[in-house]
Amino acid sequence: MKKKLTNNLGLKLAAVVLAVIIWLVIHSIADPVITKEFTAPVEIRNEDVLQQENEDYTYSIVSGETARFTISGKTSVVEHLSASDFNVYADMSKLSVVNAVPVEISAKGYVDSSVDILPQSNTLQIELDELTTIQKDITVTTSGEPADGYAVGNTSCEPSLVTISGPSKILENADRLVVSVNVSGRSSDFTEDVLPVLYDKNGDAITADTVDVELDGAVRVNVQIWETVTLDVRLDFDGVTAASGYAVTNTAYSPQQITVTASEENLKSSTAVKNGYFSYPITGEENLTETTEGVFLISDFLGENLRIVDQNIRENGITYQITVEPMVSAAWPIPFDRIRLVGKRSDFTYRLASGEDTVSLTVTGTEDDLNDARSSSASSIDVSLDVTNCDEPGTYSAVVNANLPDNISLEPGQEIEIIVEAAQDDTDTDSSE
Repeated sequence: MKKKLTNNLGLKLAAVVLAVIIWLVIHSIADPVITKEFTAPVEIRNEDVLQQENEDYTYSIVSGETARFTISGKTSVVEHLSASDFNVYADMSKLSVVNAVPVEISAKGYVDSSVDILPQSNTLQIELDELTTIQKDITVTTSGEPADGYAVGNTSCEPSLVTISGPSKILENADRLVVSVNVSGRSSDFTEDVLPVLYDKNGDAITADTVDVELDGAVRVNVQIWETVTLDVRLDFDGVTAASGYAVTNTAYSPQQITVTASEENLKSSTAVKNGYFSYPITGEENLTETTEGVFLISDFLGENLRIVDQNIRENGITYQITVEPMVSAAWPIPFDRIRLVGKRSDFTYRLASGEDTVSLTVTGTEDDLNDARSSSASSIDVSLDVTNCDEPGTYSAVVNANLPDNISLEPGQEIEIIVEAAQDDTDTDSSE
């Protein structure tokens, strides 16, 4: 038996060693070592060390607020890890003379000890700055749209004024402290607790840890939701005038309706709401010589505690256009037999001294109005001559009067020479024959 065990002992030992090696290789292939990269925010530790040295100073981060690092370990372990499984921090007690702090990375206690953190060089660069304090009023803003027929009314918050402390370099650029509430679908007043956000002059949020908004908790925001009413807008252009030789041919404005809101009490007492419209005169547009556009800032005249819902109309007003065109003169032929003779006598006959059958009248108007008038029937135009004073045969000058289409006028002072003759009696004619 002993002889059998010792036979080929060298080969048997080599087989054992080979089996172990094969097992290790298989195990390594089944669970290989891999690397994984993370990015994590840098935690600040021992920052009170800075204030102990000088309580009037604080710091702002210049660069390095996030760190990148790589770990190595078995796949079965590494693939389940995330950045939150590691401590990534800068210890302010290790601040260098150039205001740099090395970022340290360590695995949390529960992480498998076989996981290695590969060498890295992350540095937090800070800038020492004077500690300053400011006060800011809180601005309430809203997002979303209330239910149909409603709008945001008055808003308020408690507290309304807050003290903020932090690095001077950051706070000198601070602009607004804002609480924002969503009003989507709201149809009644409501209250909401909101944490404020500090914004700089570029509209970016200031999120530095060294900036402290001194509040015990959230800000209590009160929002009133009011009903809305849509009203007509009537702009009155009666005071608009054109210069001599010009005419106002059209006026237009937009929008012609506005939606307003107010408290229930103010809506009920509003004259405009009762009437269903606003009426405002356009002033200052006089002696115009060309088409003119303008803006009527209706919000300046609204009154009655009403508020325009549309921000664009509230800020930019109602735009209007006054079309002005030059007046032109034209000759208008009128058959003499269509001219009505006022005060004519049956024993007289009347004819043009020129011997023509038509009279050429000079009329003025815009080109478009004259063209429109020319296309209408001349029979619809009432032209008259007052011949009351033509009481005996002879040659007379009579002033022309005319009722012309709108925007067409007869140049004043036009006279027509006529010849007045005694009418011949038919019986006289017969006897002379």
